[in-house]
Amino acid sequence: MTGSRDAQSDSGDDGRLSPGLLGLAIGAVDVPVFAYLGLELFDDPAFGAFVGLVIGLGIFLSFPAFVADDDERSEPQTDPAAVGDRLRRFHRTAAGLALPPAGILLFSWRFVSETLLMGALATLVIAVAIYVPLVVLLPRRLA
Repeated sequence: MTGSRDAQSDSGDDGRLSPGLLGLAIGAVDVPVFAYLGLELFDDPAFGAFVGLVIGLGIFLSFPAFVADDDERSEPQTDPAAVGDRLRRFHRTAAGLALPPAGILLFSWRFVSETLLMGALATLVIAVAIYVPLVVLLPRRLA
């Protein structure tokens, strides 16, 4: 993770909203929407809000990578890191792309079964199964 990317993405000096702030706003909308869906479908708004939080967190983490400047994307990569080194570091975009499918799986699991333990375990497995390959395959400039 580079400090220059974080400082640049959070600055709003030119009057525009920063990608991080936009991602936060878009992700925050998921919480009440899924709380309402949880209330209507399962009579459990807390479950729906939790699913909305997981999906919203994924959107918050991945949104800045989707709206990054083309100048930033054209920068040459520095030295390539080994796979083990990449897995030890947190990759923001990979986590952001792994969380929404995991949240949708957890929400859809509730249609099939009332026991959430198995659904939570399946959600964790799916999130890890998506995150690990993305950490290795996505470029480091998106981290």
